[in-house]
Amino acid sequence: MNSKARFSGFPLFDTAELIHEQAELALYPDLRAALAALPLDQDSVQQDYLVTQRFLVKYSDVSGTYNRFRSEVQRFLNYLWLIARRQLSQVDTDTVSSYFTFLKTPPAAWVSPGIYPAFVDQDDLRRSNPAWRPMAQRSKNAQGPYSVSQASLNASRTALQTFFKYLVNRDYLQRNPLLDVRKRDRNAKPSLNQDRDAEVRRLTDWQWSYLLETLTELASENAKFERHLFVIVTMKSLFLRVSELAPRPVDRSQMRTPTFGDFRRTVVDGEPYWVYSVFGKGDKTRQVTLPDAYLGYLKRWRVHLGLPSPLPVPGESIPILPSNKGDAIGKRQVQRIYEQAMVAAADRMEREGFTDEAKQMLAIRSETHYLRHTGASQAIEAGGDIRHISEELGHANATFTESVYVNSEQTRRRTEGRRRLV
Repeated sequence: MNSKARFSGFPLFDTAELIHEQAELALYPDLRAALAALPLDQDSVQQDYLVTQRFLVKYSDVSGTYNRFRSEVQRFLNYLWLIARRQLSQVDTDTVSSYFTFLKTPPAAWVSPGIYPAFVDQDDLRRSNPAWRPMAQRSKNAQGPYSVSQASLNASRTALQTFFKYLVNRDYLQRNPLLDVRKRDRNAKPSLNQDRDAEVRRLTDWQWSYLLETLTELASENAKFERHLFVIVTMKSLFLRVSELAPRPVDRSQMRTPTFGDFRRTVVDGEPYWVYSVFGKGDKTRQVTLPDAYLGYLKRWRVHLGLPSPLPVPGESIPILPSNKGDAIGKRQVQRIYEQAMVAAADRMEREGFTDEAKQMLAIRSETHYLRHTGASQAIEAGGDIRHISEELGHANATFTESVYVNSEQTRRRTEGRRRLV
């Protein structure tokens, strides 16, 4: 990478905490000067900047999504103004296709050896950071060639799709220019060292249906399986990790136990819905929306426990998974419940002649993430907004969610392949 090459671009947008006050540019002298120096109509440049700033403000309350969108739109504007020499109102399909080609092989001057903040504090002003670049080398070999992954290109597409829809809705663009971009223009360059599909750790739809049916039948016959049914359905439907259903230390002297009080009913625009507050990985709290279909299982579990109301009430301190002693069962017990459920489904498969399928279930009987991945993947495949699902999974941004959980292209390809005639 040629570190001496000159980068003529500049950062445009500050952090989510500061984006609201950035429209006037009073504290951004470097940015003000850089915009004024662009060889384009200044009124159009100012309009491009302001409409993009207002777009980002919409997402400033979700840090991961904001950072992803900010990174993409300011990179796109740098390309648009400095390379394509166009304004936002002039963006068309050819412009976007050329941009994706540019992302695959950017000039060395556009790539930094690490990630740097866009602006830094100096004399009560926000000065542009000279180390900032639109792209960053993320591989361990900082001197190696820059390469972009398919997941990163997919994330760029998602961010631009949302951005262009916003511009169309405000009559800033007549039509979304991304709609006609050829798929191959949005694909990463082929890698000779990676010719396998990414492994997707999820159950098939048939495996999930079979597991659910097995546990429902067992619980109807023997009440001891009510716990198995509730745990499995809850982990899958609410995208939970094992640790998120068991007590966890908040600090050295306090444990945080999931209770029925973590379920909360609220009303938005006159419609009631339920959410569940999760104390998750990294000691972060997030809220997961309860599917309407899940409420029946929640009621069934509370009836089994002998609780007075069919659904939780505010402030209810009873553990969601109480032990025989009255406290809550631990992480290892939740893990065992998952394993017993998988073995029960595999035993039934074996009895009914599904020998190969039974072996597959037994092979993943300790992989509890399969439930979380299955729930999220099915939600996305059903048309759920990946940004919303990413937030409910507790991911920092939608890029990671898309790379791990979205596999629709591979699914379609394999389905079509199986239908070919010999």
